[in-house]
Amino acid sequence: MTQRAGAYAGGRPAMRVLAVAGVLGLALLLLGALADPRQAAFSYLMAYAYVLSFALGALLFLMIQRTIAATWSIVLHRVAEAVAATLPLLTLLFVPVLLTWPWLFPWSGDAAGPAAPLSAELRPGYLARPFAALRAAACFAVWNVAAALLHRWSLRQQAGGDPAALAHRQRVLSAVGLPLVAFTLTLAAFDWLMSLTPGWTSTIFGVYYFAGAMVGILALLAVAAFLLEREGDLAGIITVSHDHALGKLLFTFLVFWAYIAFVQLLLIWIADLPREAAWFVARTAGSWAVVSGLLVAGHFLLPFFALLSRELKRRPAALATVGAWLLAMHFVDVYWVVLPALHPAGARPHWLDAAAVVGVGGAAAAFGLWRARGASIVASGDPAYRRSLEFFTT
Repeated sequence: MTQRAGAYAGGRPAMRVLAVAGVLGLALLLLGALADPRQAAFSYLMAYAYVLSFALGALLFLMIQRTIAATWSIVLHRVAEAVAATLPLLTLLFVPVLLTWPWLFPWSGDAAGPAAPLSAELRPGYLARPFAALRAAACFAVWNVAAALLHRWSLRQQAGGDPAALAHRQRVLSAVGLPLVAFTLTLAAFDWLMSLTPGWTSTIFGVYYFAGAMVGILALLAVAAFLLEREGDLAGIITVSHDHALGKLLFTFLVFWAYIAFVQLLLIWIADLPREAAWFVARTAGSWAVVSGLLVAGHFLLPFFALLSRELKRRPAALATVGAWLLAMHFVDVYWVVLPALHPAGARPHWLDAAAVVGVGGAAAAFGLWRARGASIVASGDPAYRRSLEFFTT
């Protein structure tokens, strides 16, 4: 079996293209903000929440795999680490969200931005920008420290460190840190997404965002594994058994996402409370009903039946195709969560939406490729790496 574990030196042309696209997208977004600041604020938040979900999904994927001492996924760890390594840049890219806070949350009590009625029920003090920035800083601190340590210890395993001791550190950090990462992810989802609709609450909204993030990162890993294998970087390392296992995990989280989405709707709808139901009423009215239908069919039904096929999960190109489709559907999901707060009457796609996705996504992807270059494409220093290579499933 071929076991290429050299330093990753590819991706330079893609990195340049993505960097240029990121700069142009962000520049266009800045120009658009001069004409329509509220649209630009919501478009940016939508794109940011979409891109951030991949980094958080990658971090959680690594921590879950380390906690349960899974061996099959070790050949994919370095790819996931490269995605999680975008968190420092995403921390910086959160600054525009804070700068546009009054446009996103006009009831937050900030003097700038459009006027909005305040009430004690909305608790404007909690969403006040200084307090929100403090909570965001705590979230980013947890995420960055966890991702940096896991990546550093993984690299040290190949640089002469004690592989077993470093693997133990990664497992302990993951097991201890998972509840904290889960809590901060939930806090961020509540603050930045759920609070877009004042007075509306859902105790499982954080789980909903987590489920979507896991579908997104697993779909991205399926696409990345196929491309890297085709380019030769993972040739002889990724096998059909790895693809099969990845496909089964993707199927699992797809069903989990659908379950959480349905339960959230069911519990709120049967309670028949106007304030709780208003969130779903807005997303099933006008053209938003079409988007809701697209999510049911495109984010669940079509990939569900596709991933039922054992043969599809064992074909890298087919699995990557489903993964690419789910990347698009995950975008629709985040769009459906964010934009009805701005356009409750119906979906109104705007060129600023595209500029924001290209800007944030291009910058993050270029940064991730830059962080990946020079390091081994696989975590071959892991003591269980050989077992990962020999992983076999029927």
